[in-house]
Amino acid sequence: MSQWTVRIAGAELPVFEYGNPSAPSTVLLVHGYPDNHHMFDPLIAELGDTVRVIAYETRGSGACVLDSTADVSIEQLARDAFAVVESIPGLSGKVHVFAHDWGSLQLWEAMASPRATTVFASYTSVSGPSLDHLRRVARSRLVRPQKWPSLVGQLARSWYVFGFHVPVLRTRVPALLARLRAEGEPTPTVADQQRGIGLYRANIMRRLVSGPEPRCPVPTTVVVPTHDRMLSTNLTEGLDRWIPDLRVVQVDAGHWWPYTHPSDAARVLLERVRATE
Repeated sequence: MSQWTVRIAGAELPVFEYGNPSAPSTVLLVHGYPDNHHMFDPLIAELGDTVRVIAYETRGSGACVLDSTADVSIEQLARDAFAVVESIPGLSGKVHVFAHDWGSLQLWEAMASPRATTVFASYTSVSGPSLDHLRRVARSRLVRPQKWPSLVGQLARSWYVFGFHVPVLRTRVPALLARLRAEGEPTPTVADQQRGIGLYRANIMRRLVSGPEPRCPVPTTVVVPTHDRMLSTNLTEGLDRWIPDLRVVQVDAGHWWPYTHPSDAARVLLERVRATE
């Protein structure tokens, strides 16, 4: 493993390199909340030397150093991802992205950028839907009474999001979420649990109210764990309307599928890599 730091807009992002630096394909791993890059340790081990692997601590997580007034908007998180890619020594060609949870949410923002097709070769998204897609889905279901049960079902799954916006509750919600994790799922640190609250408060409500139309011109695989306690499986409805090259894969697993089923995650990722090389 080698390591370096990307300094950008009030943050110092630790970046880690694994695998084979001479491999023809480079994979960027982006973790979610309340995890850090070690969430991908089993997947990194499974990938071995088949690819060059880059992982980093996203803004406010793990060993990242963050100024007290630093921007944690989803727009800045997307800029962070581009800065990390630009920092990779000797990089030739485009990067394949594998992102989970909040890592996936912020990378949808990067995929919508005009730069996306020149930087990213493919995108594998796990348990982290586009906020702009969620806004579109919610509005569509709100005006169709037959869809209200699915809308209410997802709102119930997202109880913690609303809890993060209530002053009395927000510091208690992370610990409750941690207790709900199943055996074999990664255990978050207390620091990562608390620092990640700002991501929700700075982004979720405002982007569910207004924002750009979803867009992703990059070849994409969306992985849907069928036992995800946070997300309904039907949130993939309508993705094909704005993702030209889309593959949806359902897996018999929970929210932390990349951690609990690393061999399956490596297979799905490498299938997308090979399909676009």
